[in-house]
Amino acid sequence: MRSRRTSTRVLVAAASLAAVAAAILAVAASAQPGQRPNHPVKPFHLTKNCAHYFGGIGDYCTVTSSNLPALADGTIFYMQEAGATSLDSDTVIYAGSGNSATGHCSLDFTTGLGHCSIFGGTGTLEGLHASVDVSYISGNDWAWDGTYRFKN
Repeated sequence: MRSRRTSTRVLVAAASLAAVAAAILAVAASAQPGQRPNHPVKPFHLTKNCAHYFGGIGDYCTVTSSNLPALADGTIFYMQEAGATSLDSDTVIYAGSGNSATGHCSLDFTTGLGHCSIFGGTGTLEGLHASVDVSYISGNDWAWDGTYRFKN
């Protein structure tokens, strides 16, 4: 009786390992070198007004124009506290209930230049990946220029 249970356990373990191996091979075959997933990179241009950002937690900037429909006028960007001459902050983009994305921005206030990376989100911003250069326009206005894609 004992050997029958042992045989059954060995067969179950072997079948489980075979199923796992088959799944790994299927994933590996679908991601062969040289193949790229169908996530086209597109140009990204956005301007935002930071009249409500004073360097404190809870302060924000508002989108005034964007070529990405999911980041319509009025979308809010929250940043953490800034220093006197620079910002090195996690960023949250809030585009309405259930629609947000996160990223990180670095900005030198003395040059007016910086960089932001966005790496994921929820709702209409789910899978958003963006890499943008930040530049000062005038007054409270800033530009983002770079690329974006939505990853499935």
